[in-house]
Amino acid sequence: MMNSELICHIPCNLCGSKDIEVLSLRDRQLQFLRTVICKKCGLIWSDPRPSEEDIRNFYSDKYRKEYKGIYHPKLKHIYRDAKQAVRRFCFLKSVLKKHHKILDIGCGTGVFVYTLRSLGFNGFGIEPDKYYAAYAAGELKIPVTRSFLQDIEVETTYDVVTMFHVLEHTENPSAILTKIWNLLKIEGFLILEVPNAEDTWQGPHRRYHKAHLYTFNPETIQAIGEKNRFTVHKISVAPYHGNITVIFQKQEKAKIVIEKLAGNYDKIKNILNKNDLLYHFRTSVPYKKFCQNIISAVWEQIVVRKYTTGKELVDSVIRSHLSDLSQ
Repeated sequence: MMNSELICHIPCNLCGSKDIEVLSLRDRQLQFLRTVICKKCGLIWSDPRPSEEDIRNFYSDKYRKEYKGIYHPKLKHIYRDAKQAVRRFCFLKSVLKKHHKILDIGCGTGVFVYTLRSLGFNGFGIEPDKYYAAYAAGELKIPVTRSFLQDIEVETTYDVVTMFHVLEHTENPSAILTKIWNLLKIEGFLILEVPNAEDTWQGPHRRYHKAHLYTFNPETIQAIGEKNRFTVHKISVAPYHGNITVIFQKQEKAKIVIEKLAGNYDKIKNILNKNDLLYHFRTSVPYKKFCQNIISAVWEQIVVRKYTTGKELVDSVIRSHLSDLSQ
């Protein structure tokens, strides 16, 4: 290995180590992206990465355009968000009470906050993307603040904070979790959803994305929560080592012992090494994914053609799942 590949520009955000291994030098678009793994705890991140100013400009103006090819969400995106909102609500509803004040960080189109408010909960959103924040406020009429979490003053506290596919985009996950801890009331809940470093549903050539500054596995997401004074209330991992969803609860003291992550680096490496490109295409996974994507795309077109606005579409999805949502 070249000496330059051993250089660690950014210490591990979980354990502080600079003992790294380079996992990849390309992103899913085959552009240069140096992705490293901590050999002490197994956390994965992009190293080096753009400046804070460049990252902020990207997320406030360019991310959706580059990621989805749009500035404003299409009805199919609203439909997907509505289905996800139902799933997410069903996962966390056991900790929700009607009087709770709920903040969704990185609320995107605002569909999850709209779903909460439709069900009688007091939901609010924060979204840095100017186009999506405008959509959430204009089309869905939800209370949304266009901002990065780092810039929010801790003047109001919340019973529940949600972050769905946001933490992996942040420059300093530990600092973000500390900020959320301060935003939460005593014994408040934080619900996180992040991609999984062990994912075998995605092809190995699509593992790393320049927008994902960090990648967690179940062990590292629990550990970084515990490090920042949260305890795990509930955790779920989707099939094929898919997305990780965790309900954390605020606690007074940090409990993480880095030594308990011994072996996590080896565990991740074994999974990644096994699931190389040849192995991946010898399994049924890519073919199942292709068929599911085709079926979903056709079904989306059938559904969305019935509606002219996103609000009508979300209302319809909520009504169709009302028995699940209200149980």
